Amino acid sequence: MNNFDLILRNVTQRKMRTGLTVFGIALGIFAIMVMGGMSEYFSRHADRGLDLMSDKIYIVPESGFFGGGLVDSMVSKVRRIPGVFDAYGLLWMPYDMESLGMFGAFVVGIAPEKQELTLKEIKITQGRLLVPGDRYRAVVGSNVARQYGLNVGDELEIKSKKVQRASTITTARNFTVVGAMEFTSTDFDYMIIIPLDLAKKFYDLDDQLTYIWAVPEEGVDAEDLSRRIELGVENIKTFSPQELRKQSEQMLMVMNLITISAAVLAAIIGGLSVMNTMLMSVSERTREFGLMKAMGAEVRDILLLTMGESALMGILGGIIGIAGGSIFIYFMNEYLATMGTVLFAVTFRLIAISLFFATFLGTVSGILPAYRAAKMRPMEAMKYG
Repeated sequence: MNNFDLILRNVTQRKMRTGLTVFGIALGIFAIMVMGGMSEYFSRHADRGLDLMSDKIYIVPESGFFGGGLVDSMVSKVRRIPGVFDAYGLLWMPYDMESLGMFGAFVVGIAPEKQELTLKEIKITQGRLLVPGDRYRAVVGSNVARQYGLNVGDELEIKSKKVQRASTITTARNFTVVGAMEFTSTDFDYMIIIPLDLAKKFYDLDDQLTYIWAVPEEGVDAEDLSRRIELGVENIKTFSPQELRKQSEQMLMVMNLITISAAVLAAIIGGLSVMNTMLMSVSERTREFGLMKAMGAEVRDILLLTMGESALMGILGGIIGIAGGSIFIYFMNEYLATMGTVLFAVTFRLIAISLFFATFLGTVSGILPAYRAAKMRPMEAMKYG
């Protein structure tokens, strides 16, 4: 009987104990898959979004992203800065006014002639982009189209709220969908794009803007131009593509720390579970190990046998945890998609890391039991009955 047959026999011999141990590892790997899946999604979301913004400088009010203060006249001032190829404003409002813009879709006012520059490589899967002269027309992102079941020609109700004296007046208008964008795994999936001039009128915001995007001329250093724009135009703050990437990396670091915490949890739960099982197994098989050494088995054989058992339990726990995590992520994404969002992504990298971690965890947890088994003296071990 070769080593693998012995490992398989010993693992399956104590089904209840092995099952509980494998479950302990699977639980930890499940946590890594779920938390890691969220981290992978946000990483892909950020990378793709930054790729689409790689040729633009992001301009916000000096008081912050939603602090107010940008107006149309600032666009002209930005455009006059040497090295700026083009600059244009956007109005960004929450679709659900009660959400305060924290989650869900956004209504984005963009001048129709600036759409191609804004959307860059994003394809229109249905219909067309807005054209000058369009009034109550909209181009929607893929998540918006999916959430509300929209196709070209359908109507989407958009509401705005205006405060007059002590009362709030809600205005609702139906916008006809003229185009739908492909899935990009970026904020564009949550956009409802309408003409900028109509958006200002609809939300009663006169000449106000949420952001200004500036496009550098070819060959102009975006970092340097970003600083010159900030110095040349009052009451604004600029973010170059490099600065946006740095901020994104800092946010992703937080997500990765959460994933690492899940990995530590897996190590504590699964590792202790494997070690406890293997220590009990070694104690119960003292006579067996003594007999093996008396028959000529070397220390290496005992080590490989014991660590092989713990590694196999790690692999089994990893496979079950990966399968369970993947199924959970699939159904969660399906459920979240009905609300217009997605939060998880299963990637080959995540699966490979999870399986490696489970195998490594099982193997390392078997070192102490394997060492104890290998150190047994044949004659003393044979005395155990």
